[in-house]
Amino acid sequence: MLLKTNNASALEPIRGHGWWLRRWAGDRILAGITGRETDVASLLQQSARPLTTVAAEQVHGASVAIVERAHAIVDVLPGCDALLTSLPGIALLIRTADCLPVFFSDPSRNVVGLAHAGWRGLAAGLLPRVVAAFQHTYHITADHLDIAIGPAIHACCYDVGPEFVARFGAYIEMREGHRTCNLIAAATDQLQQAGVRSQKIMETGHCTACEIDQWFSLRREGPSTGRMTSLIAVKP
Repeated sequence: MLLKTNNASALEPIRGHGWWLRRWAGDRILAGITGRETDVASLLQQSARPLTTVAAEQVHGASVAIVERAHAIVDVLPGCDALLTSLPGIALLIRTADCLPVFFSDPSRNVVGLAHAGWRGLAAGLLPRVVAAFQHTYHITADHLDIAIGPAIHACCYDVGPEFVARFGAYIEMREGHRTCNLIAAATDQLQQAGVRSQKIMETGHCTACEIDQWFSLRREGPSTGRMTSLIAVKP
């Protein structure tokens, strides 16, 4: 099942977007969908035949790639965690299982972006770099961007060690004797500090670790779990 965001209607005029739930095709569990290129290609053949798809390699860094030409049916750009494009009919793709899928668009300019933001990417400044890439490449300022944060792990389920205090001190909370980190708040603040308007940042409210029947969670299930696929594309 491809689930579209329910509270990101501002993104609708220029692009299709969404992510796959844990279940697909008659509630069959996607135990085999682990993010390998062949698995992603199989999904796209079922649900997005008209689109060429470009995926980020996802190295937990802060590099942004600009997609400026058509690619093979599924292509993976190395060394990056975020993608931007203005080309119609090209779907940008990332895979997550607790990390934040962050959707970007400028409705007036037909430009979209998609970022895979885990704690390492947030600590490295990935999201401000995406905002800067919109400015540098497309001359789009931060206040024109609409942003949606998809299902990700929330502070209620994200216990962390003391090493997180130096990186995310303002977002550390103590819950029942456990140190937790609010990555959603960290991402939102980084975007606002980069110039994005608070009213243009939307978040689904879905915690991947709490709602294990709907989402894959690396923290809850371990490294063998699957991945959710997120997509965004400029409408042809």
